[in-house]
Amino acid sequence: MPTLRRIAARRPDRSADPSRRKTPRRRVGVGLIAALSLIAGLLVGQQFASAAVSHNPYGSLDTAAFQNGKLVLRGWAIDPDSTGPVLVRIYLNSTPTLIKADHSRPDVGAAHPGFGNNHGFDGVMTPVNGQYRVCAVAMNLGTGANTTVGCKDVAVNNNPIGGITSITPAPGGFLIRGWALDPNSTAPITAEINVDGVHAWPLANLALASIGTSYPYYGPNHAFAVKMPAPPGAHQVCLTGHNIGAGTPYTKFPCLSATSYSHPFGSLDSLTRLSATTVSAVGWTIDPDTNASSSVKFTVDGVATAASVAAVSRPDVAARFPAYTATHGYVVTVKANGNAHTICAIGVNLLAGADISLGCRTTLSTGDTTPAPVTGLAAAPASTIVTVTWAAARSVASPVTKYQILVVETGGIAIVSGTTLTRTFVGLQNGRTYTYVVTAFNALGAGSTATIKGTPVAIPPQRTAAPVSTSHYVRNLTGNAVTDAARMRAMGAADANANPSGHRYLILLQIGGQDQTRGGVLLSASSTYVSNAAVVLGMKAYLDGYATKDRPSAPMMLAVGTNNDVDVSAAAGASWARNIVNPLVAYVAKYPTLSVAGANDIEPGFSATAAESRSWLGGYLAATSARFVFNGSADGCSTVAAGSRCNNGWTMADLQWLSGGAAPTRTVSLPQIYNYAMPLQWRFISQTGTVGGKSRIYFGGPLTEWTACSQAGSCGSITNNDAWNKLWAAISATSATSQSELPFGTDLRIN
Repeated sequence: MPTLRRIAARRPDRSADPSRRKTPRRRVGVGLIAALSLIAGLLVGQQFASAAVSHNPYGSLDTAAFQNGKLVLRGWAIDPDSTGPVLVRIYLNSTPTLIKADHSRPDVGAAHPGFGNNHGFDGVMTPVNGQYRVCAVAMNLGTGANTTVGCKDVAVNNNPIGGITSITPAPGGFLIRGWALDPNSTAPITAEINVDGVHAWPLANLALASIGTSYPYYGPNHAFAVKMPAPPGAHQVCLTGHNIGAGTPYTKFPCLSATSYSHPFGSLDSLTRLSATTVSAVGWTIDPDTNASSSVKFTVDGVATAASVAAVSRPDVAARFPAYTATHGYVVTVKANGNAHTICAIGVNLLAGADISLGCRTTLSTGDTTPAPVTGLAAAPASTIVTVTWAAARSVASPVTKYQILVVETGGIAIVSGTTLTRTFVGLQNGRTYTYVVTAFNALGAGSTATIKGTPVAIPPQRTAAPVSTSHYVRNLTGNAVTDAARMRAMGAADANANPSGHRYLILLQIGGQDQTRGGVLLSASSTYVSNAAVVLGMKAYLDGYATKDRPSAPMMLAVGTNNDVDVSAAAGASWARNIVNPLVAYVAKYPTLSVAGANDIEPGFSATAAESRSWLGGYLAATSARFVFNGSADGCSTVAAGSRCNNGWTMADLQWLSGGAAPTRTVSLPQIYNYAMPLQWRFISQTGTVGGKSRIYFGGPLTEWTACSQAGSCGSITNNDAWNKLWAAISATSATSQSELPFGTDLRIN
């Protein structure tokens, strides 16, 4: 039966926009309690107490995962009535096991001072294959009741894993490579190969570095390579892993189709004119029936000419076809007068089969020339970036095949295609002048060069109210690829067009709460479901649109956000990283001035506990190297003192950890600043870290909803410029929380 927490987590996301504000307790937490806290502090110098004391134990099931052939459990539990260890009952589906939470967890001790470090629990179980619901229940000591501190779904598979990695020709058949290992053992297992009923049983004990990288516990020695006979024609190649531990005796992996040939194969790689009467032909050829070096012959405009044995060393060919150890390359001088000609290479068959074409190429005439220098060369500098552009080089002989750009001061060389007329260089030193030498190439070689200089210029620190970018409560995704892409591309272009040069920008697209069961998101302020794939498609379109109007020296970080009000766990955090953020990070690499981060609207007034929210962030940070943008609130926290409690059992220490303490160099804090109490709350949350010897929070700037409230007509928010000034003043009031600049300011609108 699902827990109460699980039931609550399934409700639609309520965080998305001010037309459907947070729960009533959130409105009281952010508005009334913060204001009362300020008044009480000013009058009597005491913190406003906002949360009732709970005697129930609390904690977290941080990890429940099938790792290295074992079900590994890790978490922590504390009873507020005692500093002693708590017993934790682990349920594997309905089967209970009792363990003690008495292991050292310095991170838990630091986050919950007064209870000590020894409240962690670790466990290892060896269940049979199946799908399990793993729950941890902290057993109460004294007053209070037992508390479920976390549940996770885990798939256990004790069967071998592996697969066929390559099928390449070999004399008389195939060379088949692959790997197989048993998750319950580091010892090698037998890999059974079946090619149309012909079997081989190699031991998977060869070294393959990628296995050791992907499965470090098992090491690299789980690969195999076996030669199998196969007459010419189509074949099915199948792999079966022989189990040596728990699980089923044999595991069959997907079969692959492969075709064996009897005729030669190879390539005519290039033609180079040597003189007015000769051309050099370079390539390779293999006869699949034998390891011996085979022969190649040529035609010029259809007329037979030179022939030669392919006996030149080609390490690249040997690496692709390891079963053939002889030499198979050729470099042949072919007679051809000074006119243009079509020259073809033919692989000569040695045993069964027939001669076959290896390809044809056209050689240029002796009167053809290399390209002229490029024209229209320009360099556009920005902060740590210079973009070099040019007009196409004139090339009479043949099309330009590539452009080379040399950066003289660094020695770096960039190569772009013959149709590309721009190259952006990033990671440069501001204030240093760089020289760029551009050269066009065609089939005859390099043309003359053209040179230009460019000096990147730093964006000055932001110590006055930042230009306000537009962020969005996203409700307009539908899952229709065509309409979503068009709508988001237009939105991105409009947002970029509104952001002038000379500043940095952060834009938040608040999507909604995660729906882990279906693998998607419930859009903000609605129960509309869209898949993770639809979110990624929409965000890619937004980035494409933004790039079309992006201005020089105006870098932008796109924060793609969820919240802690629907499905909140370590698995959900990892899913946001792997399924949303990481694909977008890879995609945005083609836009040097744009970047992508994950974001989360984490609030004490939402359904997830502080422990669940911490687990989400831990899962996210472990699954990506991308940055994290915290855009939450500080419901019920003090405006006059550090280290206090906030609403619903949360503490300032919880919010300090989530908004920067967990990963100071990777986190940008973008707190909600909707009124004048909120900047003071965040000053003292940052100070909560510094008084405990931790780093201050790095604030990127304020998040407001002035526009969204105007659209909804049902809430209030100060302007972003006002919020920026109040936040800057609050954190600058003490050296413990001050910072050199506050670079961003962004205001939310609905869609």
